[in-house]
Amino acid sequence: MSGRTSHDRASAGDESASSGFSLVAVLVFMLIVSAIVVPFAVTAKTRLMIANNEVEQERLSLLAEGLGNVVASQLTGGTGTKTFALDSTPAACRSGAFSFDVRVQDHGGLIDLNAADDHLLALGFASLGFEPQASQALAEATVRFRDNAKLFAVQPRPRSAVGPPEDKQAPFESVSELQEFSALASLSLQSLHAAFTVNSKRGTISADRAPSRLRAALATGSSAAIVQAAEASAYTVDVVVRRDGSGITGEAGFIIEKPPVSDTAFWRVSRSPARDAGTLPAVVGSAGCGVLFGTEAAQLLQEWSS
Repeated sequence: MSGRTSHDRASAGDESASSGFSLVAVLVFMLIVSAIVVPFAVTAKTRLMIANNEVEQERLSLLAEGLGNVVASQLTGGTGTKTFALDSTPAACRSGAFSFDVRVQDHGGLIDLNAADDHLLALGFASLGFEPQASQALAEATVRFRDNAKLFAVQPRPRSAVGPPEDKQAPFESVSELQEFSALASLSLQSLHAAFTVNSKRGTISADRAPSRLRAALATGSSAAIVQAAEASAYTVDVVVRRDGSGITGEAGFIIEKPPVSDTAFWRVSRSPARDAGTLPAVVGSAGCGVLFGTEAAQLLQEWSS
């Protein structure tokens, strides 16, 4: 009888040990599976969030593009000049959970790199933070860069320490060419476009339509080239769309000109340089979207944002 009891106890012990081993094996297996599956799940979730954000950003950018076309049509049609400040001062409105920031710059309030004299160019470089001597040197290097008179000079002129390695000897095609100048290479296109243009086609500047920093520099000098507002030939239009609380921003910007033919509302000359999303200012002040974009566009925005 005692032999059977001992046998039963041994069997129970073996079963208990086997059950314990099975439990440990199951736990180890679950840990291994978790170690493999969880990172994949986290990665998949992260990628899905990134994809959703990219889709949302693309959607907001397309909306900004469309609203930019609306503003461009208003400007070339004459109504926008009464709605927007033409010196890059922002105008803003809200619709639902979205905010809209619009900036318009009349190129008559910028300095044309191909038409301005060295005195006016120097004031432009002063607005970028250069000292008077450096500003004048940059202005002279700019004139030399675009001027083809050197082709017929007997004696070559000495190279400028602030200028580019080679002179173009032809008009500027883009403000971005200023980045070829050694003293300007580190400046952003955004800052260069805040002072200069190649689209006004005149050697004067309308001080009342100049951005604030450039206007302050113009006030320190005197020049017959500084005038009051003249008829605009080109505009920069920038539109930024934000969704509240998401940190997602859509942006569109371009330079437009009035075409010589009446059957076209406007021409897009080029894109304006994109701003760093991290430095975009918060929307301040707010008008109705109907004021900025018109009643029909405002109604569409209301339906889109609801």
